[in-house]
Amino acid sequence: MLKATKWRAVLGLVIVFIATAFNLYWLWGVLFLLWVIPDLRSGVTHFLETVKRSENPVLFWLIQITWIVLAAYLIWYDLLVRFVPD
Repeated sequence: MLKATKWRAVLGLVIVFIATAFNLYWLWGVLFLLWVIPDLRSGVTHFLETVKRSENPVLFWLIQITWIVLAAYLIWYDLLVRFVPD
């Protein structure tokens, strides 16, 4: 029996393909932010293994801050390169 299609996951994959094919770094930044938001709400992240905020708060926040800084950098860098003349 087939389960219902996970359309958000399918859309996410399409966005990954588009971002990669067209070198849209800002889109990667948006994806990173979209991955961080649910983790902040749930208090659980998955980075090679499950990390819970309640059990490993320093590691949890280090991972979240890394994704947020990387997202900001990718968005800033891409917009800077595209819209600021040489």
